[in-house]
Amino acid sequence: MKRVSHRELAVASLARQMLLERQSVPVATAVRRLAALQAQYSPSPYVALFSRLAGFSPAQLEGALRRGSVVKSTLMRGTLHLVSAADYPSFAVAYHQQARAEFRGKYRNAVWDEQAVHRALVEFTAVPRSTDEIRERVGELCGDVIAANDLLNCARALVPMRHVYPSGAWRQHGKFSLVAWPEHTLPPEPAATALLVRRYLAAFGPASREDLAAFTYLRYKQLDPALGTDLVRLTDPDGRELLDLPRAPRPAEDIVVPVRFLPKWDAAILSYRDRSRILPAEHASRVIVKVNGQFLASYLVDGLVAGTWTAVREGPVSTVILTPFTAKVPAEVEREALGLSRFLEPDAADHKVIAQF
Repeated sequence: MKRVSHRELAVASLARQMLLERQSVPVATAVRRLAALQAQYSPSPYVALFSRLAGFSPAQLEGALRRGSVVKSTLMRGTLHLVSAADYPSFAVAYHQQARAEFRGKYRNAVWDEQAVHRALVEFTAVPRSTDEIRERVGELCGDVIAANDLLNCARALVPMRHVYPSGAWRQHGKFSLVAWPEHTLPPEPAATALLVRRYLAAFGPASREDLAAFTYLRYKQLDPALGTDLVRLTDPDGRELLDLPRAPRPAEDIVVPVRFLPKWDAAILSYRDRSRILPAEHASRVIVKVNGQFLASYLVDGLVAGTWTAVREGPVSTVILTPFTAKVPAEVEREALGLSRFLEPDAADHKVIAQF
């Protein structure tokens, strides 16, 4: 098997994550190429696309969400994501296979008719429902068999549901509605998991079996049948087996890598068990907050995380505050930070970048 260096892994990931050059493609196409954008913090997908698409504006993603070509839903790892509508059915089936198994395990001693509850919830959520309405309906169907704090989780485990716009809009917070995805469009689980695996490798490969499990949160007994003979086998510098698609891009390691800013929970960092290809181990504790599981907003220099950032608005002034991991901030970082500030606060009269060492 061919051995690939850490640098080759990094530039392959950056190429597939559209972080080597901003692309001019429709938002739905970009989201599909990226597999999924983590979306529990509503501005994150917008900052992610700012760093990946030429001339991106928030209205483009909002339009895709409104039209339904991009879908917001609870998926991998039980976390909110944006995915393409074309891929959602497969991603949902693969996720719900695991979610149902976990929910059944938690309530294995409970007496309830899961199939009857499923049918009733599919009918109930055929039109948009608030989360309070869904909790109330699950309570009516299950009585006190399901704990009060698990009523919504029960519905999410049983029924693939998407968020209804304006959930997912730029800086939107607060209550939202959910609606069931048409069940007749859902593929069989083996085909669904196989597509999820290939979308993952197209966006993040080469990657290990363990990386796949970390991203999908699926058990190996569900993942392994999807790791077919069509996949390429490689090894990393430590001899671990990596999987990849046969014709996926793997640029030369000496390619020039531009500065890029990443939002909280950017998939380019969090979608691996071994994140060292982009996040050096010595800096991991400064980006990943173990207490609450946050992945701080960060920036890349030469393809590696070189610091974190925050943005503040005070009156007419927008400021990007850098926390570098090195003693010097390259001029390209400051230029890119100013562009980010203008994207975040287009009506600000002044834009500044400061570094806090």
